[in-house]
Amino acid sequence: MVAQKMLEGNVLWSYDHELTEDKSPSWIKKIAGLFSFLKPIHNHEGNILLASNGLFITGDEKLELPLSKIEEVYMGFDELFPASSAKNLGAFWQPIRIRSAVGRSESQTIYLVINHTGIFSDNQTWFNTLISLLR
Repeated sequence: MVAQKMLEGNVLWSYDHELTEDKSPSWIKKIAGLFSFLKPIHNHEGNILLASNGLFITGDEKLELPLSKIEEVYMGFDELFPASSAKNLGAFWQPIRIRSAVGRSESQTIYLVINHTGIFSDNQTWFNTLISLLR
């Protein structure tokens, strides 16, 4: 079966361990997104494609997440990506968090901000589409 392309765009993203290992003082991290000229917290940039068989990210790092390996999809803020790090405290967008299996007992978690314009993002559309594919 040939995979069907669903959505594509640009993405700002990080692994959870990169957000944990961030060396900048926590107060800087928490207020950085309040200024319109700064992008949301992230460690990687690139392009993202959602197909009927998975998520594919290219850019400064390549990442493939088959739908069969995705364990959790969540849209919202948490302790690693707080609302205080987003302009307007996240009133217009929230990050997508995806946990996926890497091995039998190992998993990875990534945070995504897709098609960020400075105020808005397309995360809600991507989240809804991804959830519908996983059902």
